[in-house]
Amino acid sequence: MNLTIDIGNTRTKIGLFNPGQLIKTQILKQEELDDGFATFLQENQKIEHAICSTVGPNPDALAKLNVPGQLLHLSQNTALPIKNVYETTETLGADRVSNAVGAAHLHPNHHVLIIDMGTCVTLDMVASDNTYLGGSICNGMNMRFKALNTFTENLPLIGHSDTIAPDLIGITTEDSIRSGVINGMTAELCGMIEQYNKQFTPLKVLVTGGDTAYFVGMLQEGTDSKKNEIFANLNLVHIGLNAILNFNVKEQLQ
Repeated sequence: MNLTIDIGNTRTKIGLFNPGQLIKTQILKQEELDDGFATFLQENQKIEHAICSTVGPNPDALAKLNVPGQLLHLSQNTALPIKNVYETTETLGADRVSNAVGAAHLHPNHHVLIIDMGTCVTLDMVASDNTYLGGSICNGMNMRFKALNTFTENLPLIGHSDTIAPDLIGITTEDSIRSGVINGMTAELCGMIEQYNKQFTPLKVLVTGGDTAYFVGMLQEGTDSKKNEIFANLNLVHIGLNAILNFNVKEQLQ
């Protein structure tokens, strides 16, 4: 079995594959990582290969995990099953790389746009010849809510927990903030999808990340379904990590 480990700023996400099929996922907060990971390993003892991606270099986190079998640490030097023409690979996030590989693995020989709705919103493009081209980065939903509170005197800090789009016209200050952030992001992303459609047709769109539930339905409603298909896949990073791991294991055997 293969183990995929994605260490973020506040959470670690674990995936178990047998060998190409995802059979289990688990999310651990950083404060419970050591005990939680040890329990996970005790319950799943047939792991042969593992791959780990981290937010920045984090050798201490890796050492504590005590991963069994062969461990691959995803870096800019790791061999990939897709072509990567990004010019500054040393600053390219491991999550963006994993998403791109996962998209190419799920939809080979298709144009695929990945929208990752996390702390930041990243758009990444994989062309039909399985080449990662790059993309864009902007503020995520919660970052936008916090910015309005931080950089103004009177606007409150609020959040959003409803997966239904807020009314376009807010009748309170909180409603107005939600309309600006949620409807604004939706319009922004629909516009970006349309711009990508002009260059890459037909286009598949994969939405992933923690805020996917808030936006995937709105994006499906706000774009032309004849030009593109929009899917949600919350395990795209795991799928990409596993594809990278399998590619490197196969390369070593040849």
